[in-house]
Amino acid sequence: MVLQATSRIPVQPLIPPTSTFSAARQVLSPADVDFEHLVGPEGWRRLAPDIRQRFTEKPTVRQPIRYLGVMRQVGGSPIGAVLAQCCRLIGTPFAPYRAADVPVAITLRHEPSGGVIWEREYRYLDRPAATVRSTKRVGDDGALLECVGFGLGMRLAVFEANRALHFLSLSYFWRVGRREFRLPALLSPGTAHVIHEDLGAGRFRFSMTIHHPLFGLLFDQNGAFERETQPKTLTEGVQP
Repeated sequence: MVLQATSRIPVQPLIPPTSTFSAARQVLSPADVDFEHLVGPEGWRRLAPDIRQRFTEKPTVRQPIRYLGVMRQVGGSPIGAVLAQCCRLIGTPFAPYRAADVPVAITLRHEPSGGVIWEREYRYLDRPAATVRSTKRVGDDGALLECVGFGLGMRLAVFEANRALHFLSLSYFWRVGRREFRLPALLSPGTAHVIHEDLGAGRFRFSMTIHHPLFGLLFDQNGAFERETQPKTLTEGVQP
């Protein structure tokens, strides 16, 4: 799908540029998530400067990176809502409840074994807070992986389109010890597509959809965020 830099995500995912795959064949250290390398030099130059800055900076053991904002929509289908509840058994990879205008904190933490931990804390108005957590790291083949609990994860293409940074799932896997099994598309959540779009003035939009090949749209989220410069409450975050 051809994207425009808007607050909504089209229904069908983009086909990532072939440069995404050639870059992935140049193997990186698992501890080194180098987004410039993964995107490729041409796409990296086209990204908005603030996006390049955000994805160049790395959290350290003592200094996590934190963004505050509001998810204008935490939506999806009834099937997606059931799946989100079931997946709480493996570490809550999806926001467990649907709602609008949810204050959210995004925190990036250093992962000692390699990669970066990404946390999204959803502060629902009428439900308990929930934290979605995953780890982005580089696989043995040089591809970007996003890993959740119990050895489950997905391979991602990373590319630029319309000056925004895109993450598109290519496949899902289940790792048991040293063995890795690729999950059939019908048994996976579906194609995940995340867009990081710069809004100017230090703000950015986070948008995510997940489409299942049979059940269609399962999850749909979008919101606006900015860097936390001093401690504040989530309700003081960026308004969408």
